[in-house]
Amino acid sequence: MKRFPEEWRKGVSPGTILTILLVFLMVAILGGCKTEGETPAPEAPKAEKPVAETEISCAKCHEMWPEIATWKLSSHSRIACEKCHTQINLKAMEAAHTAGTFSKPIKLKEKIAADTCKTCHSPNRVFSLPGDLIVPHERHDKARVGCTDCHNTVAHYGIVERNVFSRPDFADYAKWTPELAKHVAGVPFGRPSMWQCLNCHQMAGVKTKCADCHKVYTSLPSHEAANWLSTHGREGRKDPSNCTKCHAEKEGPKTVDSGTGDPIIDFERATSYCYNCHKQRPAFHGQDFTSQHADMAKAKGVLNCWACHSLDAPTTTQNVTGTYCNNCHWFQVKKAQATAPAKKE
Repeated sequence: MKRFPEEWRKGVSPGTILTILLVFLMVAILGGCKTEGETPAPEAPKAEKPVAETEISCAKCHEMWPEIATWKLSSHSRIACEKCHTQINLKAMEAAHTAGTFSKPIKLKEKIAADTCKTCHSPNRVFSLPGDLIVPHERHDKARVGCTDCHNTVAHYGIVERNVFSRPDFADYAKWTPELAKHVAGVPFGRPSMWQCLNCHQMAGVKTKCADCHKVYTSLPSHEAANWLSTHGREGRKDPSNCTKCHAEKEGPKTVDSGTGDPIIDFERATSYCYNCHKQRPAFHGQDFTSQHADMAKAKGVLNCWACHSLDAPTTTQNVTGTYCNNCHWFQVKKAQATAPAKKE
């Protein structure tokens, strides 16, 4: 048996050595007390540290989960919520949640200021634009066009504007996760649409020709004709696939069952580029249009009316104007008449 070195025995009493040995013995005994085959106790799940501290506050309310889920997938996922939403009052939002007075879906009244964006994005940066686009950012900046006037979907992919919550799979806010959000998020949804650009240009009275914004697709003579607004429907019927090259939704061409039996109307009611214009009152619907509309419907065919109007009171998902036929003609216009063949403009 080994003996302790002489120098150890000189400085350590036998009682101390015995105590140390007993401690080691107890540790060995306790360590071996685990029953053979016993299932170890499950570990508590590790909480993922939030990227932004305010995520904890924002995610407290389930009505914010769609925004949190899409934000996690965006290019801004490393940016804290309050860095962009500088005017948000979290206490007021929590109070609205408790009282049940919040809007659903969440719609912010406060616009994100361009100066807020510029704290991260240098106005002198070189922009990498997709395709053949020409976008003079400095000109927009001088005209006081705010960053979010164009880039309003960059962090949440426009889930509110696209009415994503009307779909059954996305209606339950409590079920939203980043995995679910992948089905409605992606790079195309985070970019401005061409309709968004054109609509703003038209309202501001600035150029809308193809060559003003495109290097390759510089001209479409048919679109530049003075009567294009009144003839585009007729041209579209010749070959709808031409329309979808530029005007389809970002998910791809879509259709809905409009109940009219017309595939062109099924397409335009599912395409925001079409229905966002068709829901506006056209110039030829003047003050006397009520007395003229019957003759015009007979001349052009009732299917032209269905491009903007429905037979009965429309739902929020039908993408038509609020003026409908049976609001006045309930006693004479039936569905059979509405879907009957007619002249097509």
